[in-house]
Order: sequence, then structure tokens, then C-alpha cells
Amino acid sequence: MRAAADVRAVATAVAAAAVIALALPACGDAAPGLAGDRGAKSPAGPRVVRRIEPADLLPADLDLVVRVDVARMRSGLGQAAADALARRALDEAHDDLLESALRRADVVWLGLRLADLEEGDRVVVVEGPMAGLTPDPDRWEPVPAAQGGVAIFDRRGGVTPRADTARIVALGDRAVALVSAVEASSVARVLRDGPDARRGDPAAEGIVSLDLRARRLPPALERRFPSLGALVAGVERVRAVASLDDDGVRLDAEIVGVDAAGAGRARRFLEVLRDNVEDPRRVALMKALSIEQVERAVRLRWLLPAPVVLSLLSAG
Repeated sequence: MRAAADVRAVATAVAAAAVIALALPACGDAAPGLAGDRGAKSPAGPRVVRRIEPADLLPADLDLVVRVDVARMRSGLGQAAADALARRALDEAHDDLLESALRRADVVWLGLRLADLEEGDRVVVVEGPMAGLTPDPDRWEPVPAAQGGVAIFDRRGGVTPRADTARIVALGDRAVALVSAVEASSVARVLRDGPDARRGDPAAEGIVSLDLRARRLPPALERRFPSLGALVAGVERVRAVASLDDDGVRLDAEIVGVDAAGAGRARRFLEVLRDNVEDPRRVALMKALSIEQVERAVRLRWLLPAPVVLSLLSAG
């Protein structure tokens, strides 16, 4: 369960950094944009004219993709919530280029591979007005890109730690992707061949949405925790959307099982969590969680009242 907590922490950090960074003034535009930085040249020969969308950069081997609508979140939650998120976000963001990109963000995608979460394999894509955002030339060098309107930068100095950003991909002034070392080859492939058909594709709705393609636990964990292993093995996909509502935040989620029995195990697990809360302050909140199963699908609906949401944001 520690991995699940880590995923929530990473996703929250990205969302929080995006919201807060927008509240700060954008970097100056005196420097040239990424696509034309430092005289980087594209190789001679035919060019690919296909327009690359920011979400196309997320390869299918990333089984969890979180989409954060930063502009909608900031306007909907207001400055008070943004200030609360700042205390968390500023402690989590350590990449200068990512912080600068988040200041300009309209939408952020975070792609992770859960089996290698602790190793840090990930792709972060930030969409927004990126003109003037320039990587440090002492740390990054431009490399040839076959696609028109695409600029690629690799970290100088040889081997990059697995969890660090190893490559930057800029789609003109529209978006920038920060890619960890292991994912660099996968992102290069989707740039060359086009987007993966089975990539994570969160709904373009709400303030936060996610798409998780579940994978079995490693064999050692399945042997150690057989009940948890059976639960995870019975789930095929999880999709969820959190939307702002007049009374708070509304969560709509769907868990798709590999079959009706797998969906039933997931439903019963969630019902146990909901019905066995001991803290009297949370009993009413948990009772508001609706869980129903229709064949292979388990649907969840939950309204988190505004005071609860603000309390969670400020709690860190």
C-alpha cells in the first residue's frame, strides 16, 4: 500500500506545484524559446508534418496517467486554496525547469509506471505558453530532431541518475516534456512512429482525471499478500474524474474488472473500507460514497463537501 501512497503524493505534488506556480509571475521572455534555442538545427531531409499533441508523448508502458487542468483548478479553487497548496508544492518541486514550466501551465500530464515507482520512471508533460522558456546551456545540449517544430535537449555529462530528467522535448512554444532516463527511448519512439494506441488517456474533464491500467503484483508480493494479489489481478482498468461542484468536489470513478468476479472483489473491498470507518467525524462523509456494480464495472460517486476539501488541502 506504500506504493499507492507514493503515487498520490507525486500526483498531488504536480497538481499543487502547477496551481501555485501560476499564481507567481511568469519568467521573462527575453530568452529565445525552446524550439529555437542556441541555434539548434534540424537535420536535412524530409520532415514529418504530423502535428504532435502533448498527450501523444506519453508511451503505453506508463500504466498510470494523471491529467491536471491547472487553469480550471486555479480559477475554481481560488487563491486561498492555492496558498494552502503552495506550502506543500514548494517542498516537492526540485527541478528548476519544471518549476518554470509550471508557472505557465494550462494542463499538466504525469505518467508513471507503478512497478518501478520508487526508481522514478516517469514523463511529465506541461502544456501552456512556453515562449521564452530556455534550458540551462551548461546543463543541456540540443540534439537533432527529425520532426518539424520539435526541439530535443539531452543532459550534459554522461550518465543520468534513473530518477532524474534525462531529456527535454519541446513542442514549439506549446508544450514541454521532462523525461526520465528509462523513458527517453520510448518517447523517441512515439515521436518517430506516432502515439501508442494503448497509452493512458484520462478524460479531458474536471480539474483532475486519471487513467490506470492495472498490472499484477510482482510474484514475491503476490505470495506474501495473496488476498491483495487476487484483488489487483482481478482489475483491468480504473478511470476517474474529479470535478468542481457548487457544494465541493465531485468524484466519479469506474473500476473495470477482468470479469464480473474480479469486479465483485473490488466492490466488496471498497464497501469494507467505506462501512468500517471508526472516526465519527468521517462516518457521514464515507456514507456519501456510492458504490454499485454492473457486470464487470464498479462505479463510484462521491461528493466531498467544500470544507472537507479545503481541510485536506491545508493539512499537507
